[in-house]
Amino acid sequence: MLTVALALALASSPPLVTAEGVTLEEDGRLPWSAPPVGVQLDVGVPDGIGVSLVITPGRYLRLSVGGLSNGVGVGVRAGVLLVAFPTSLFRPLLGVDGGYVFGGQLAWLPQLITDEAVRATITGLTVGFASAQAGFELGSKHVAFTLRAGFSYVHAGVPSRTYVTGDATTVTARGLALTGVIPSARLGFLFSFG
Repeated sequence: MLTVALALALASSPPLVTAEGVTLEEDGRLPWSAPPVGVQLDVGVPDGIGVSLVITPGRYLRLSVGGLSNGVGVGVRAGVLLVAFPTSLFRPLLGVDGGYVFGGQLAWLPQLITDEAVRATITGLTVGFASAQAGFELGSKHVAFTLRAGFSYVHAGVPSRTYVTGDATTVTARGLALTGVIPSARLGFLFSFG
């Protein structure tokens, strides 16, 4: 009974107003203020390790764009996230995002391989994905832990390559492409400003 009375009192409380008579948003921001910005650090499958800029244009909506690496290459990722109960400590999440990891010598894993043919094959690996995930966020509006899981449509491929071995023999390896839906997950930390 006390919970119902408290909920009714909060619902009927007057809106927040500044000394100048401006009505504030429910989260205390001015109605024309810039949206909060944040940085998300995460690790997951198929993403790998990622860092994203997160913009919150509305109470229930977040947009993100950033870079990532899966150890074989570096890439980009963008996403849209819906946030339920944005002012509570525990916030359910539902999001979609997509990304692409370019093959290349910039990642750390190819540097560990001494065989040139194997290194050349691995550096050519590209991965594109589109993910749909649900999960939760736990924490304050400035620092939060996030956990999401769902499914990803993944397209991975290695282009055809021609190699010359140590005894001057030419070897051609055909390209390979794999496509499918796999389980996906992401664990991260969000640091917000504003």
